[in-house]
Amino acid sequence: MKQNAVRSDIDRVLIIALGSMGDIVLSLAAIEAIRNYHRDAHIVLFTQPGMKRFLTPCPFIDELVTNWEPHGTGEALNNIGQMQSANFDMVYDLVGNEVTAAIFKRFWPKKPKWSGVVPNCSHPHIDRMRQKLHLLDRHAEQLWLCGIGPSQGYSVGASPLPKLNWCEDEIEKSEFGPKSIKLDFPYAIIAPEGPADEPHKAWPIGRYIELAKAVLEMGLKPIIVGGPQAFSMGNGIRGSVPEALDLVTRLDVFGLIGIMKGASLILGSNSDYTTIGGVLGAPVVSIINPVGANIKTLAPRGPLTVSLVARDFKDIRIDQVMAAARAVME
Repeated sequence: MKQNAVRSDIDRVLIIALGSMGDIVLSLAAIEAIRNYHRDAHIVLFTQPGMKRFLTPCPFIDELVTNWEPHGTGEALNNIGQMQSANFDMVYDLVGNEVTAAIFKRFWPKKPKWSGVVPNCSHPHIDRMRQKLHLLDRHAEQLWLCGIGPSQGYSVGASPLPKLNWCEDEIEKSEFGPKSIKLDFPYAIIAPEGPADEPHKAWPIGRYIELAKAVLEMGLKPIIVGGPQAFSMGNGIRGSVPEALDLVTRLDVFGLIGIMKGASLILGSNSDYTTIGGVLGAPVVSIINPVGANIKTLAPRGPLTVSLVARDFKDIRIDQVMAAARAVME
C-alpha cells in the first residue's frame, strides 16, 4: 500500500460515519485524528438521525448532518444539489459499503477527493484483509494512506482508542443517569442483548440469570442495561434475581456512559455495551458467539477487556466468566 497524503490546509471536509452506537464510538478515534490533521477546516459529519443526541456536542466536528438517506426523486435531487453546493475538498468514508457508494454517486458531475473503497475514488483503501481488521485498525490504516497519523502507522491491535472525556458535561446534564439514579454501592453492569445487527447471537437468558447470582456473591449489585430487544431478558433476570436493578430502556446515551464509567465490572455479549465499556477503561468480559465470526474484529478494545470464546457458544461456563471477571478486576 502506498500513501497519497491529503493536504492538511484544506477548507471543507466531510466525514461519513454510520452504524451502531458501538461503531460510532469507535469511529470517534478516526474523527478526532482527522480534526487534528485538518485543524482549520470546517468539518461536517454525516450520520443517521439516531446519533444526533450523542454527536451534537462532539468537539471534533463543526456541523452534523443526518438527512443522508433521501426519500423520493425530488428529495434525492435536492440532496444532490446540497452536496454539490457544499464544495467539500475531501471526503473520508469511514463505512465503505453500498450506502456510502450511493452517496459517492450523488456527487455528480464533479466529485470531491474521497478516501474509501468506492471504485475510482482519489484515495482508495485497497487491502484484501480490510474486512478482517478491527474497526479501529481499519480506520487507522485508511487514514495512514491519506498521510494522517504517525509516519510508520500503527501495528495491528495498537491503534488508539477513542476519547469520551468530552461527554462529562452531558453526563452531568443527563436526566436519566448517575445524577438521577443514586448508585452509592459497588455494581456490575450486565448487558444481555446480542450484537445490534445479529441480536440472536446472545448468551441464553438462563446463563445470564446464573451470572447475576454470581455477581451478587462477589458483593456487586447487578444492573441490567439494554435497548428494547433486551426488555424480556431484563424482566426474566429481574424476576429470578429480585436484587438486580433493571435499567433496560431507561437510560439515555450519556446516562449510560456515566453509569458505565462507575461500574466495577461490565459483562455481556459482544455488543455496543461491551464495546463502549472497553473504551471507557472499565473491566469488561465479553462473551462472543464464534459462529460465522472473526473474533479479532469483534472483541472489545480497552485496557481491561477479556473476551471468552468456545467452539460451541453454549460451552462457555459461569465459572469461566467469573474467573475472567476476577482477573480483569485485580
